Amino acid sequence: MKTLDNCIVGQTYYVDHSKPSMEQKQLQNLGVIKGRQIMVSSFDGENAIVLLQHHRLALDKKLLSQIFVVDDLNQDYEVANLDELIPGMIGIVEGVESMGAIRRRLMDMGITRGVKIYVRKVAPLGDPIEIHLRGYALSLRKAEASQVKVRVLEEDGQEKGGE
Repeated sequence: MKTLDNCIVGQTYYVDHSKPSMEQKQLQNLGVIKGRQIMVSSFDGENAIVLLQHHRLALDKKLLSQIFVVDDLNQDYEVANLDELIPGMIGIVEGVESMGAIRRRLMDMGITRGVKIYVRKVAPLGDPIEIHLRGYALSLRKAEASQVKVRVLEEDGQEKGGE
């Protein structure tokens, strides 16, 4: 495992984790989360242009040294719909499958790629589902939750079935 500032320009890597710091939340909001494909397209010793999920990011050496990457990705983690999680489970949003107004509404409520979601409780008949994300509680209908793909984590925040 190496940090992004020690990587070969033009080679594809996968994010393993980022060093806990003040910038870690910002990196997660930019999409620097475990399993993401990342490549340094140019590096001048102090600043770099990084390609992440078809987006270009300009990062300085301090941020590059906080991102740990691996050469290959063992994709053993489980991906499920949000409505399939049971109370107490945690997932990281991989994407929203719906289109149009429902997609916009879910994203406006903060359900965006890379966000950690905790399933707090499910109503007796399974609808609605109460989740916690970004410091607040949100109730979703099961039909809406089924449109959200999440990477399933164990209750302690570790990847289920992962490395």
